[in-house]
Amino acid sequence: MPEKAFAHRGFMLDVSRHYMPVADIRKLLQAAQTLGLNRMHWHLTDDQGWRIEIRKYPKLTQIGSVRGDSWFGGGSETENNCGYYTQEEIRGIVEYAGSLGIDIIPEIEIPGHESAMLAAYPEYGCRRGNGDGRWPDKVEISCGIFPGLICAGKPDAMRFLKDILDEVTELFPYPAMHIGGDEAMKIRWRRCPDCRRRMREEGIETEDALQRSVVLEIGEYLASRGKRTIVWNDVLEGGPLPDTFIVQQWMGGEEKTRAFMENGGDVIRSDNRSFYLDYCYGQTNLKTIRETPRIPEYARGHEEHLLGVECPLWTERVNNIGRAAYQLFPRLTAVAVWMEAEGELSPAEFTDRVREKQKKIEALGLTGAPESVWEMSEEDAEKDRKAEYSRVYSGRSGELIHANDQMVLLESTERMMREAGLPEDLIYRAGNTVAAEYYGEAADPADESAGKLIRQIMKAAEGREKEDWRKECEHLFRDIQQCAADTAVPDPGIPAVPDREGTR
Repeated sequence: MPEKAFAHRGFMLDVSRHYMPVADIRKLLQAAQTLGLNRMHWHLTDDQGWRIEIRKYPKLTQIGSVRGDSWFGGGSETENNCGYYTQEEIRGIVEYAGSLGIDIIPEIEIPGHESAMLAAYPEYGCRRGNGDGRWPDKVEISCGIFPGLICAGKPDAMRFLKDILDEVTELFPYPAMHIGGDEAMKIRWRRCPDCRRRMREEGIETEDALQRSVVLEIGEYLASRGKRTIVWNDVLEGGPLPDTFIVQQWMGGEEKTRAFMENGGDVIRSDNRSFYLDYCYGQTNLKTIRETPRIPEYARGHEEHLLGVECPLWTERVNNIGRAAYQLFPRLTAVAVWMEAEGELSPAEFTDRVREKQKKIEALGLTGAPESVWEMSEEDAEKDRKAEYSRVYSGRSGELIHANDQMVLLESTERMMREAGLPEDLIYRAGNTVAAEYYGEAADPADESAGKLIRQIMKAAEGREKEDWRKECEHLFRDIQQCAADTAVPDPGIPAVPDREGTR
């Protein structure tokens, strides 16, 4: 086992979904030191909250850190929905972590997960057409993937991001910074004349490649400030990255991550099935962690580029330190034991070591999950997973998630329609009817037929994993081509770009 394989031993704390008081973060840092961890990845911004003071742009916290009752399912609707960290508080946390031998890596999401940012500064979002109309954004109150992206085509929007990074990099001495890059749906970029202009000028053929261009620009800027750039592995969908970047592998795209490592790129391992600690214990427990291969398949032969392991704690349903402790411990403890083990441990040996370390965690006042859920029978695990699903999709939470899922489905459907060679203008008009419903707006009556057809295609897109999806949709594609001929209207001003192939 190469020593470098576990040089990075960390956990990620999301404070965007629910703010965590400074005293509680210090307690988690004490626990991390007890377990021999040396990194805390601090997820500071997302759709549901902007938690870091940026002095040049005060509305980021004045507006972006505040939301009302929130529905994530399975937790309080009111607790710790608001709040942010002053720069002085951040310096104090960084200093305290350093005294424990722990480096803090900040994350500012770019280019997606920007709803809270755009709620504060909408002028840096995309235009809706040739005019200055903008998409409505707010600090989101539920979980999901949202369409808010920073405009990739406005130079002042990119300057805005760099101004933010100037202040962030001054606060964190660690020689790398995370900029996210995951789950960036491109619905707005496809329609934005500024983004389309940048694509034409740079010869960019897909919106995924446009994201890569933005990431490279930001990476170059961070390099000028002495920082490497960390991104989630989603960014590789737009094309390869230089080995000056670090990729954090969380889900899917393993073949692209492997290619990145083959070309000298370093990777942090956060495989969601083993290391995501917001999951219920029926999904991930001590047995899951104990049986995780020491080296993932995508890294075999390139172990020297595997920096280590990081366990994310997303906090949609983590309202306070008590729930955080339940989710983290003993699973984070188990990951520490798993990393330390020099050879294979029997289930009993593994559990004994976890139990011993847990005594030290409990002594810090952090009460973890009871031993009854550390390992489960498959029957009990299935019950736990179903119970978690019911909690997440209950009541208002389920309604909001369903509405947001329609936009996620629209994203994949628009890509699917492009693959089928349907006219760009028709795709936009059809998709606009779905977006109008999402935003509570009136759709253009001229697009009614196209709207009905795209909803049929959206249903087909839900079963896209089937190999014969294209055959199943042929009649719909013929209908929508006829619709395009029958209802053709002048292009509303969105510049054309070449047809694209190979997008998913």
